[in-house]
Amino acid sequence: MKEKAKAKEILQKIIPFLGIILMIIIFQVGGEGKLLTKGNINSILNQTVYIAIMAFGAIFVYSHGGMDLSYGGVIGFSVLVAILVANTGVPAGVVFITNILAALVWFVLNGVVSVYLQVSPFITSLCIMYMCRGILNTVCASQKYSIPVELFEFDNQKFKLGMLLGVFIICYILFEKTAIGKDNKAIGGNPAAAKQAGVNVNRTRMIAYIISGITVGIAGFILMARAGSVSTSTGQGMEMNVVTALVLGGVPLSGGSKVKMIGAVVGSFSVILLRNGLIILGVNERVVEGIQGLLLLLLVFLTYVKNKDGVLE
Repeated sequence: MKEKAKAKEILQKIIPFLGIILMIIIFQVGGEGKLLTKGNINSILNQTVYIAIMAFGAIFVYSHGGMDLSYGGVIGFSVLVAILVANTGVPAGVVFITNILAALVWFVLNGVVSVYLQVSPFITSLCIMYMCRGILNTVCASQKYSIPVELFEFDNQKFKLGMLLGVFIICYILFEKTAIGKDNKAIGGNPAAAKQAGVNVNRTRMIAYIISGITVGIAGFILMARAGSVSTSTGQGMEMNVVTALVLGGVPLSGGSKVKMIGAVVGSFSVILLRNGLIILGVNERVVEGIQGLLLLLLVFLTYVKNKDGVLE
């Protein structure tokens, strides 16, 4: 019995990697070799970086059974504020910090309302997404704001991959090696038991939102340098990419001990690879979003069935 359980656990760990290999084979063959060209690989990496960085922070929230759908709206807001500040002539370091603070404000609000006022995190994050999107639509309705020329120097692979690696290492240590990650997973497994074991449940959840806000701000700076401007569509749909990345990486949405940081890496690459590959095969981008939604529903259903606690609890 123990051997079967162990084999099942090993299989669950390698399935995300097998999924990547299978997608690469299908899209490379079906796309007549276009998937693994140098230009397309760079495109996949460019898109993966900021999704992965957001997913690294999202892991902390989802590990305690939380939910957040505000990523797209918040990153759009942070890019807007940072560009407005950048155009006053401040140094790049100030712009970087502005991105983080602009995102952090919303995630602190999200944490306070959902953790201390006990409003559903789904409802709270949805409201925040709409508020951020409303601000973005209002400010950018008649004008598109661009970054100063000097900030384009941060749109390079060395900087982006360096940020990706740095954020991953810090988040990995916090999540896998410190009480912050262990306590969040304990809350996801059983909040009452975690509280009885001495875990400060509210504080731990709040820390998770703060970490997530910081990673969204960092991703915002990278997105800003890559896009070069902000518009009403900035960040649109990214919340779905983050959630899909977590699920594709094998992260159970109910949280708990099975949540692993490596899942965010694998899932982020998988979701961008999936979108990119389908487009190479000639699938309309709107249809791609529909396929992504269907896949997410299927994976969540499978997670729900396998997890006795249930992802919708």
